[in-house]
Amino acid sequence: MNRTVVALGMFDGVHRGHRALLSRAAEIAHEKGDTAVAFTYDNHPRELFSGSFPYLCTREQRETLIRETGCDRVDSIPFDAAFASMAPEAFIDWLDARYEGGVSAIVAGYDYRFGAKAAGDTTLLRTLCNSRGIDLAVIDEVKVDGETCASTRIRELLRAGDAERAERMLGRPYALSGTVVHAKALGRRFDCPTANLDAGVQILPKDGVYATVLCFAGKQYPAVTNVGTNPTVGGRARTVETHAIGESLDLYGKRIEVAFLKRLRDERKFDSKDLLFQQCGTRESLIQRICCSNRSEKMRRSQKKFAKNAKKCLHFGTVVLNCQRLIRKLG
Repeated sequence: MNRTVVALGMFDGVHRGHRALLSRAAEIAHEKGDTAVAFTYDNHPRELFSGSFPYLCTREQRETLIRETGCDRVDSIPFDAAFASMAPEAFIDWLDARYEGGVSAIVAGYDYRFGAKAAGDTTLLRTLCNSRGIDLAVIDEVKVDGETCASTRIRELLRAGDAERAERMLGRPYALSGTVVHAKALGRRFDCPTANLDAGVQILPKDGVYATVLCFAGKQYPAVTNVGTNPTVGGRARTVETHAIGESLDLYGKRIEVAFLKRLRDERKFDSKDLLFQQCGTRESLIQRICCSNRSEKMRRSQKKFAKNAKKCLHFGTVVLNCQRLIRKLG
């Protein structure tokens, strides 16, 4: 009977450090002939105590990204008060009994904490695993640009508007996923239609204008996105508005994904709506030149490959890793 290799973690964002851990779990399971399962929670433990949490990805995005690492299954449960009060020893026994045939190995990060009041660490975890005949692999920190790859650091970078460094830690562009909702439709009146994205619980990057990629129905579109309050039209609430360059897409009520490549400038208040939408045209021209120029054979080959890779968009349009090529074009 196959047993289970369990990867432990919240895996919010499924960044490079997470992927190293998850890939190692998949490797161990393959070596043992067992099943690799990522055990995680529907909600971040901090949300139980604070009431909200700025997520780096939706649950759908997270599951798709975890499966890409080679794990066979994602086992996600609600983190509630009863679970939060479970002693570390009880948690390991509960985990071992949860899977048919029991747990053959556990893979955890160097800073993993578990049990009531986060009393358990990897030292205790090793003791508990040894006494139960369970193998343990502890994954060291992964560094990017000299910094430890961590979800907390990625959130800091996004709040600072540094989409490029966040992308390097994630291993892909940061992407908001959600439903397009109705707004004032001012952009459509000026021939610059925008998709107003309800990003739900995901963290928004710093207010400003970004070069982005809009992914919908298996296709990718070079785009420009404004995050902010739209001061020119008297807005107050923070919104995410994306214009797919050269396109007029019917996206109301549809789920899309917007990947952030580079922050171009701060959000500004213009003297009039006409000046605002003239600036939209200037931004379009810039990004069109960057993303869609045919000035060289090398660029044409890049475009062709980018279009081919668009077919790799996953459930709800997860943005493929080749968006990095567009980042370099933005210089």
